[in-house]
Amino acid sequence: MKTFALHLLICAATFGLMINVAQAVPIVFSGVDPGANSFNPRPNSDAAAAAFDGACARGPCKLSVENFEASPVGPFSFLRTASGVSLLGTQSIRNTPLASPDGLSGYNTTAGGRNFLSIFGGDITFAFDSPICAFGAYISGVQFFGETITFFDGTSQTIPIPNSFFGVQFLGFTDFMGGISSITIHANSDIIGIDDVRFCECKSGEVAEPVSLALIGLGLVALGTARRSRRLA
Repeated sequence: MKTFALHLLICAATFGLMINVAQAVPIVFSGVDPGANSFNPRPNSDAAAAAFDGACARGPCKLSVENFEASPVGPFSFLRTASGVSLLGTQSIRNTPLASPDGLSGYNTTAGGRNFLSIFGGDITFAFDSPICAFGAYISGVQFFGETITFFDGTSQTIPIPNSFFGVQFLGFTDFMGGISSITIHANSDIIGIDDVRFCECKSGEVAEPVSLALIGLGLVALGTARRSRRLA
C-alpha cells in the first residue's frame, strides 16, 4: 500500500511539473544605456540583444528582424512590414528624429539605416502571421515609468519597459511555451522610437512537445509500476 501511495505521489508530481512547464515564466533580456543618443555607444543594449539572439538560435524557433527600412515613411493606422507583420495603431514611420538631441524622442538604431517606428504616445500592436515564441526591440527615448509590453500566452503577461532617461535600451523576452499571436507596446504619453525588432516564429511541432511527451512518459511508467505493485500485494 505504501508503494502504491508513493507511485501516486510520483504521478502527481509529474503532472504538477507538466503544468509548471506549460505556464513557464518568460525570460527577459534587458540592457539600458541611459542618455545615449544615436552617436553614442550602447554596450548594455547591444549585449542584451546579442544574448537574446543567442537564446533564439538555441530555441525551437526561427528568428526574423524588422528594421523598417522598406516601410513607407509617414503616418499609418495599419501597416504591413517587409517581414509580413501587421502594425495596428495610429503611429508613423520616420526617417528623422522629432527632437534634438535625438535621444529625447527616439531614433533609428540600424547601422547605415534611417527609418524607425515612432510612437507618439498611446499604443502599437504587432500582429504576427504565425505564432511567435520570442520578441525583442531597441527602444529609444523612454523617459517615464509605467510603459509596458503586454501579450497573451495562455495567461495575460506584462513586461515593464525600463526608464532609459532619454537613452536607448534593448528589451526582449523568450517564451518557448508561448504561441503568441500579438504583442502591444504601451507608451502612455511618451514619444519613443522602436527599431531592429526581433521576433521568433515557433517551428511547428517543436515547441514544448519533447518535454511534454517525456513527462507524460514518466507518468505512464509510474502508473504501470503502481498497477504491478497492486497485483503483487
